[in-house]
Amino acid sequence: MALIKKEDKEQNGKKPAKKVVPKSDKKAAVVKKDAANRLEQAKRYFRGVYNELKKVHWPTRREVLIYTSVVVVAVIFVGLLIWVFDELMSRVVQLIVR
Repeated sequence: MALIKKEDKEQNGKKPAKKVVPKSDKKAAVVKKDAANRLEQAKRYFRGVYNELKKVHWPTRREVLIYTSVVVVAVIFVGLLIWVFDELMSRVVQLIVR
């Protein structure tokens, strides 16, 4: 028992007395603590986002133009393909209905 703290010896095995705080003060303390915690979480989140954005490989202007033109051409091709099949199906249905 040589490792017992000095404070423990003074209390002679009794539990330490708790501070009694009025309920209204407890609520205010919890709200302040919660708001501070949320602010810290938001700061940590945005710091992480900023650090991740520094790691991103941003495309050059030329790459953006090439990728954009590929997407536009693909969309036009698929749109034309859908239009052709729609026209064919419309004519087939018209022939069946007549």
